[in-house]
Amino acid sequence: MSRRIALALTALGMTLAMLPFALVRVSNALADAEQGSGRGVPPLAFIRGDAALPRHLEYVRLDSRALDGNLLGDSRTRELGVLLPPSYFHAPERRFPVVYLLHGLGPREHGHLGYVGVQRAAFHQMEAGELPEHIVVAVDGTTSLGGSYYTRSPTTGDFETYVAREIVGAVDARYRTRAEAKWRAIAGFSMGGHGAIKLAMKYPGLFSSVGTLSASPLSLEQRRRLYRDALANKPVARDARELMALYPFEEDWTVASIYAKAAVFSPAQTRSPLFLELPFQSGLDDDPVWRRWLEEDPLTLLPRHHAALRTLDLLYMDRGSQETFLGAEAFDRALESFGIPFRHQVFEGGHSDDFHERHLRMLHNLAMRWTPGA
Repeated sequence: MSRRIALALTALGMTLAMLPFALVRVSNALADAEQGSGRGVPPLAFIRGDAALPRHLEYVRLDSRALDGNLLGDSRTRELGVLLPPSYFHAPERRFPVVYLLHGLGPREHGHLGYVGVQRAAFHQMEAGELPEHIVVAVDGTTSLGGSYYTRSPTTGDFETYVAREIVGAVDARYRTRAEAKWRAIAGFSMGGHGAIKLAMKYPGLFSSVGTLSASPLSLEQRRRLYRDALANKPVARDARELMALYPFEEDWTVASIYAKAAVFSPAQTRSPLFLELPFQSGLDDDPVWRRWLEEDPLTLLPRHHAALRTLDLLYMDRGSQETFLGAEAFDRALESFGIPFRHQVFEGGHSDDFHERHLRMLHNLAMRWTPGA
């Protein structure tokens, strides 16, 4: 055998010997790439641009795996409203912090689409240099009963995973975000504030800041009598159509909200077609369904999850001076007992007053941490 052939065979043998190691490196690289682009989360698909900000406020679709198979049969296909800051397209090397906005309870058209005015106003404030630039994502947290409370339930779907894993991962994969907790905030109004607090507690290290506007509820125990009296001597709705006829949100908000909460706090997989249990039907003082509700109460969760809130850079909380059933005072006292700092804003008014102004003030408080020297 010639020396040239021998050298060639030796080289081939070395190449074949190294092949398994090369394949491992390629496999690891692909896995790292998948993790870096959202850990295999469902992709976002463009639907349309906003009429006023067609390039900077876009609506995208997500086909959620976490919401698939919910017992109510609600669609797993969800829409997000994503506001991109003024410099997003002419500064392609730049990456941006993100605020995730969670809406309150109510009919579907009052969900994430209700944030378009806030997002447009935030864009113009960024454009004028009055608000630090960041991405604002309006999340769809609706259900056919009014709202998810951003909670995991077989009846409505796993809204915890949907927000904390799927949406955050998909946004980081599609947009130029600063994809670390330091640059990520979660915030919400009413039901959305309830969800923002709970997700921050249950997913430590995912968000560095939390903002809540009239978070509701923060302490369910404060509403025990209100809910018990609201259900007393009322017929029980047998299906969604009867529920909307008997207790439309516009006429009986309290009872409609109880059904929405029951779907997420006390789901019942054998009770078709609403798949829920109402509290205070047992006649017992220590109602077993009410005990299930308290398991998802922020005040109940706080002793087990206070360490997660202590690591936050900012916990911003506002409420109106006329609001009495949020449980905010009890929650504030509990935060203080665990040594958790928070910024508190009490304004003159009720639950839904000054909606846009309060959101912009909250965004300013959250985003100011991301300015140089802050």
